[in-house]
Amino acid sequence: MTNVWEYDDFIFKGDELKGMTKKGKDKVKVEGYTDMIIPATTPDGLPVKRIGENAFYRRKLTTVVIPETVESIGYDAFGVCSLVEVVIPDSVKKIEGFAFYRNKLEKVKFSNSLVSIAPSAFALNNLAEINLPETLELIDTSAFYKNDLEEVKIPKSVKKINMYAFNKNNIFEVEIPSSVEFLHERAFEPTTIIKRD
Repeated sequence: MTNVWEYDDFIFKGDELKGMTKKGKDKVKVEGYTDMIIPATTPDGLPVKRIGENAFYRRKLTTVVIPETVESIGYDAFGVCSLVEVVIPDSVKKIEGFAFYRNKLEKVKFSNSLVSIAPSAFALNNLAEINLPETLELIDTSAFYKNDLEEVKIPKSVKKINMYAFNKNNIFEVEIPSSVEFLHERAFEPTTIIKRD
């Protein structure tokens, strides 16, 4: 895949990629480029550490390459796109609210240093399986609301699972490790069998 993206397709502020310029937006809208390769450095040579709020919201992206420099993905950064698969590099520690909300995700490779998944980050997708990293501490409200999950393994690092985190999936049974200090009574379906170790 050749990289059609240039620095002047994006808006940068410090080490954050804030969004797209008119030129960048036109590449998507007019020319139909929906395979996004996010630059690893800013024009000033700083590593891109953050993808900002709404950076690619409703940009119809079908694929995205996130560089190994990014540490946080902002609110609604890729909300309402058409992503089917995403690899979240190991540099990412935080995925903010609605970051990948309402896409077509079937496959996500999570960062191995991910600490928190904020509200509705992966809600309304088509995920049938997920492999959560052993660094994750927080699965917030509606994080995986309405996907196609039939089972999920909660890592022993998780401390809190909030309301509707796994609601509207098909999870029959789940084991909750003793490390989980807070499990909202509505984190899963009322019919999901919850086993505490």
